[in-house]
Amino acid sequence: MDPGLIKQINQRVQEELLKKEIEVVQYGLNELERLMEKRHQDLASLQVDLRGLIQKFQNRLKILKTSRIS
Repeated sequence: MDPGLIKQINQRVQEELLKKEIEVVQYGLNELERLMEKRHQDLASLQVDLRGLIQKFQNRLKILKTSRIS
């Protein structure tokens, strides 16, 4: 293959990976900001919301790991 083409493809892949990483971090940040804005009555209610967020991320990670393209 042409080295220029390989470099171009690699650059596109890196740009796409960066774009996806930005989306993931932005989503996580938005979720955390949403929790911060919520007025929790006590520590227990904050912990419940944090556990829910953790569970959401764990479920998504599990789906991504099982649906990898081979």
